[in-house]
Amino acid sequence: MNRRSILLTAILWMLSAPAIAQDADEPPQPDSETGDTEPDGAPEGDDPPSSLPEGSAPEQLPTLSRAQHRWLEPKRSRLPSVAHGQTDFSAYTLEWGETKIGAASVTLGALPRTQIGTVPALNFLGIYNGHIKVNAVRVGPYAVGVGANLYRLQIGDFVGAHKGASLIQSVQIMKPWGVHVGVRFSDVQSSGIPDVAQLPSVLTGNTDPEQVQERLEGTEESWRFHGQTVSMNVATDIRFNRRDSLLLQASATVLARLVERGFEAPPILGLDETFNLETGSTSPIAETYIASASWQFSWRRIDLRVGAGISNVPGAWILQSTDLSYRFGGKTRSSERRMKRTWKRNKSDTRSR
Repeated sequence: MNRRSILLTAILWMLSAPAIAQDADEPPQPDSETGDTEPDGAPEGDDPPSSLPEGSAPEQLPTLSRAQHRWLEPKRSRLPSVAHGQTDFSAYTLEWGETKIGAASVTLGALPRTQIGTVPALNFLGIYNGHIKVNAVRVGPYAVGVGANLYRLQIGDFVGAHKGASLIQSVQIMKPWGVHVGVRFSDVQSSGIPDVAQLPSVLTGNTDPEQVQERLEGTEESWRFHGQTVSMNVATDIRFNRRDSLLLQASATVLARLVERGFEAPPILGLDETFNLETGSTSPIAETYIASASWQFSWRRIDLRVGAGISNVPGAWILQSTDLSYRFGGKTRSSERRMKRTWKRNKSDTRSR
């Protein structure tokens, strides 16, 4: 190697040495993939500075007081109303699994939108009976219910039967207000002489049954009766909440037809006046009208209806404006029970004041 080459190599080495030293002294750049953006000079192992003022500490979330918790109790007077709560004058039925034990009738929600029932007191007296209703249509605010009932009494050769069919339409005009219009057809028949020995002594006046039976011989035709009626019922309910409702009802027999009569109809709810025409037909609204206003209380298990009204037959309005029943089961009451249970469990988390 000549002198010129050695001199050129020395100059290049002297120029590159400072650049190599500068690269070695630069701090490593942050890794963009790891997201490490810790500033230079931050001590290792220390937490990042807090934005809270010095000496402050996180506050505990507020809790409800006992008074606030009591105010949140899911009482039926605070829950929204249920349109299908009333089932006797509307197209609706009891919920599946719901049971209603009333003063006169026991009704069960046997299937979805289907209820069946009976009057136990009449069964005990030998008048076997049953009724069924189906909420056949429920589209938006409109609903249709169809029903049927049968009452039958047999004592010896005597057979008395009452068959009925009904059609009820319900419309929810507004969320808390509904209107219900129903038509009922009834067919009443009886024939044969009753076996007096099977009647309670109260009905025979404690008279010897054999003597009474002898007097009835040869009077078969006088026990024959066949009549048909068509009645209408109009009702409206204003539901203020799930507990309180105002009910207005009116009903009357609009058509009566006497097919066959061997004896006068008994004076029960205007039946004697209804069939008191030799022509065989009448429109006895004036003899059978009933109108009433009542208040419905629906508590957790007890339903109570009280009110007043007017009717051609004295006291007939009481059957329309008064009711007492015990109800349990069904989807609505089950959800209320769960809400109540949850509310009770949260009581331990409240403050004393």
